[in-house]
Amino acid sequence: MKKLATIMIVLVFLVGCAGPRFSSEAQYNKGEWKGDAYLNEVAKIQRDKAELAFNKEVGAMSIAKLKAQPADVGIKNGVAQGFKGVVQNRNSYKTVQINIRHEKGYEVKSYVLGPKDWIEDYLLAGTYCVVTIVNGRQEGGIDKFTSGPRQSDYFGKKYHWFIYYPE
Repeated sequence: MKKLATIMIVLVFLVGCAGPRFSSEAQYNKGEWKGDAYLNEVAKIQRDKAELAFNKEVGAMSIAKLKAQPADVGIKNGVAQGFKGVVQNRNSYKTVQINIRHEKGYEVKSYVLGPKDWIEDYLLAGTYCVVTIVNGRQEGGIDKFTSGPRQSDYFGKKYHWFIYYPE
């Protein structure tokens, strides 16, 4: 009896009480309870694989959706002018100057818009900064936006980018 108890204690010490162990996911799937990976480690591997497969599928669907959207690109004399967007002054009383600068700092375009005025224009793909000037002074901070293939709804019409001065 003493010998059996000693063998049991040694087995518990060597094997542990953590449950079955596996050296691979294949062993886990077959039910072979030996090796050096615990059950929770194999479960984590399976979760990670499932999450990776899901992320790949979502990414592929996103790219397919972007490709399905018709890009509204301006072309003048055979040269692409960029993606179509809109600049709007939604204020009923103020005339505003809206400057668009490339993220590297140089000015790209500038518009002077009267009350409730708007204009459609084209910008090449990239990240831009907007500076709004009212009565000769900069109003507000410098906002950033991106021009690219993705379209957004702006008052019922699809644009690749939009800028507005609020009411």
